[in-house]
Amino acid sequence: MYKKHLKRALAVFMSSVGIICLSWLFLLIIVAIKIDSPGPVLFKQKRVGIHKKYFNIFKFRTMRVDTPKDMPTHLLENPEQYITKVGKFLRKTSLDEIPQLFNIFKGDMAVVGPRPALWNQFDLIEERDKYGANDVRPGLTGWAQINGRDELEIDEKARLDGYYVQNMSFWMDIKCFFGTIKPVIKNEGYAEGKQGSVPQNEAEKHKKILVITNHSYMFWQFRKELIAELMKEHEVVLSMPFVGHEDDFQAMGLRCIETKVDRRGMNLKKDLELLKTYYTMLRNERPDMVITYSIKPNVYAGLACGKLRIPFCANVQGLGTAFEKPILAQFVTGLYKMSFRKVKTVFFENEADAVTFQKHRIIPQEKQVVLRGAGINLEHYAFQPYPDNEIVHFLYLGRIMKEKGMDELFSAVLRLKSEGEKFILDLVGFFEEEYREQVLILQDKGIVVFHGFQEDSRPYYAAADCIVMPSYHEGMSNVLLEAAAIGRPIITCDIPGCREAVENGTTGTLVQVKDEVSLYNAMKQMLEMKKEQRQEMGVSGRRKMEREFPKEMVVEETMKKIFM
Repeated sequence: MYKKHLKRALAVFMSSVGIICLSWLFLLIIVAIKIDSPGPVLFKQKRVGIHKKYFNIFKFRTMRVDTPKDMPTHLLENPEQYITKVGKFLRKTSLDEIPQLFNIFKGDMAVVGPRPALWNQFDLIEERDKYGANDVRPGLTGWAQINGRDELEIDEKARLDGYYVQNMSFWMDIKCFFGTIKPVIKNEGYAEGKQGSVPQNEAEKHKKILVITNHSYMFWQFRKELIAELMKEHEVVLSMPFVGHEDDFQAMGLRCIETKVDRRGMNLKKDLELLKTYYTMLRNERPDMVITYSIKPNVYAGLACGKLRIPFCANVQGLGTAFEKPILAQFVTGLYKMSFRKVKTVFFENEADAVTFQKHRIIPQEKQVVLRGAGINLEHYAFQPYPDNEIVHFLYLGRIMKEKGMDELFSAVLRLKSEGEKFILDLVGFFEEEYREQVLILQDKGIVVFHGFQEDSRPYYAAADCIVMPSYHEGMSNVLLEAAAIGRPIITCDIPGCREAVENGTTGTLVQVKDEVSLYNAMKQMLEMKKEQRQEMGVSGRRKMEREFPKEMVVEETMKKIFM
């Protein structure tokens, strides 16, 4: 309603009032210009309007009539020689812009929007195309104007214009309108004849970033590199349950807020308490940007950010079974829609999850970014020589639970053993209580070796001949990325979040989800392979990780989209 109708109606009203109330000032400026230098009072220039349609912008003339036409001031060899005495005052106070009230009244411009580019400023026009900033009415003032003005580089100005377009609202326009007053009065950002004297991204430096997650251990394992990058230019505060590695984050110089989150439970009272906790925290911290990870921080911190009008980016790390059951899907869809109403960007770990959000019309596609999971630290998970085991060792690493495909895995290994196949299944991780007895029985039979949870998984990858991950659903399986980086072939399900890590037949094998026979056949085929074939698969897997999943590449893309 605001973008389509109210914004234009307000522009007509405000420009009409402005023209009437400032008529005395128009008269004074006209007299001053006439006394100062010969030539017309008004200056008309071809500018780029909405959808890149041209219009003539009106300004009070501030330069001599012999000034080269259609050239940005910062490109003139010596702009000072062309500016008149009255013109210098008008430009510094931005009073030369007030005839644009007529442009606003006509519909060429809005009160707030990207400043209109000259028709031949092709670099700025092209850069704005990347952000959709040419598809809105240009404005008398805008987000870039209050975040650097003349001192911004072209690409930074376009990025800020794109940020405005993505976040356009009544309150954003109010912020830009009143935010213009201080820079104009104090003459901030005015740099005659200069473009980009402030370093790129200066307008985004030294912000306070609040990161909200539900697990300190997992966050340390997969996101510490991103946090380190954020800390280079920003104050970063981390909210999470303290379940391991909070001391490591604090050693980095982070301030950590312990926040209890019932990760798996669906208790309405506890969830409402969490919503209240996030709201209070955000109100007290007053961050410039919030970044959330996992469903409850996404939903409840997202609701609080919307209420407090704090920009936030969310990370969807997998959908689980939420959209597989019709009634639950409707409920979750409604929650996400409410929470993501004001979201700036939503990061997904695979394309299928992003498509699901599009299908349920939770957020528009332009707010979606698909990353390669969290990426993989190729130095930490360095390539390891293939082991020389007497018999094949399959490795499963992760929580031992139904949704990870344990029923199919245990059925497949029992069938293989009944046929006389020689191998060991190494299990690393916690098991849920329902699998305790089964794991112990398999261990007594010499089929399984249970290693429990291990802080450092690398020795177990290195000792394995093949990694098996028959999961039902994943965001992006970090286990598969780690295993491939170390150089081991993979057997996993042909599902989003797993298939991306494998080139079927080259770096491993994809099997049908929840299909014991498909898993059995893949494991049998792996047992029948020569060691050299499995080894070559592992080498190919490492190359794939180097091409597609480097941690620094994912961090760079994430940083770019957060501050776009």
